[in-house]
Amino acid sequence: MKALLPRLFLASAFCALTTASLRADGKDDLSPTIAPPQDNNIPVSQEFEIDGGYSGNAVEKQGNAHLGNVSNANSHVDYVVSPQLKDGVLLRFGIDAERDSFGLFPGAPLPNTLQSVNAIVGADLSIGDKIIMRAELHPGIYSDFVDVNGNSFDCPVQVGGTYLYSKDFQFILGFQLDLKSDIPFIGIPGFRWQFADKWVISAILPKPQLQYELSNSLTLYLGADILNGTYQLNNDFGVTHGHGAAPNNAQFNNNVVDFTEVRLGAGFTWKFTPNVSLDMSAGYMPYRDFDIHPDKIGYLMDTTSFHNDLGAGAPYGEASIKGSF
Repeated sequence: MKALLPRLFLASAFCALTTASLRADGKDDLSPTIAPPQDNNIPVSQEFEIDGGYSGNAVEKQGNAHLGNVSNANSHVDYVVSPQLKDGVLLRFGIDAERDSFGLFPGAPLPNTLQSVNAIVGADLSIGDKIIMRAELHPGIYSDFVDVNGNSFDCPVQVGGTYLYSKDFQFILGFQLDLKSDIPFIGIPGFRWQFADKWVISAILPKPQLQYELSNSLTLYLGADILNGTYQLNNDFGVTHGHGAAPNNAQFNNNVVDFTEVRLGAGFTWKFTPNVSLDMSAGYMPYRDFDIHPDKIGYLMDTTSFHNDLGAGAPYGEASIKGSF
């Protein structure tokens, strides 16, 4: 899933530390005079995530003008297969899909839906005992899916790394390159710190959290969740959505929108089997923004922004199921 802020790859880079100890099967040298049979099997791990959420009505503004209420029902699913080529080297192949479906007021100058369907192509690399790297390409379609064409294609690049300073503290750094975004390059630092026996600060975007381990299977948390992405709008978007005076409507055709939504809340993660967990949270959505701009690299001027006042938001709820095998 493509995003302005690198989505799950930073957190996943840390999680990859748990796989860094994977080793190829050693040779069973029972007889020094007979070569053991070669094991040609390639270890393969799998992971998946299914999540959905809803944030309620918040008044959207253009400048100081109040336009009307907007809500958002979002969903996301991904699946990744990781064959291990050798010690410390895993490839990543998968698929990712996301959808934001907006409840709009009549005549809203906003897209009804923003969607993405993309492949995941990448690798995890262990460098010594201290560093885990992840690099991924996300080629796919990112648009309002009104008229899908060549302009709907995008391929953001995400790179993240984790430095294991100690068993209690890990430093994380990542960046994303997306030439269709209003901000084509973003670098994001973070860290994970277990500062007490049951307490962890996971300062990793897009889901920074303060966590408390209630038991081996149940963790409580306070935190944030940032939804965002860059999407192509259709060739008639300006005309059909009434942007500006009639002669100027066409200038918004075939534009790009950077969408951002910030959620703050509390929740829990329940590991109900050794490999599968349920995550649920609820709270308040203080900010949502649609930044519509021409399809040019790093185009920071002539953008049209629709947003709610910071803090004049709405309640939200979300749930997800994750697994790894």
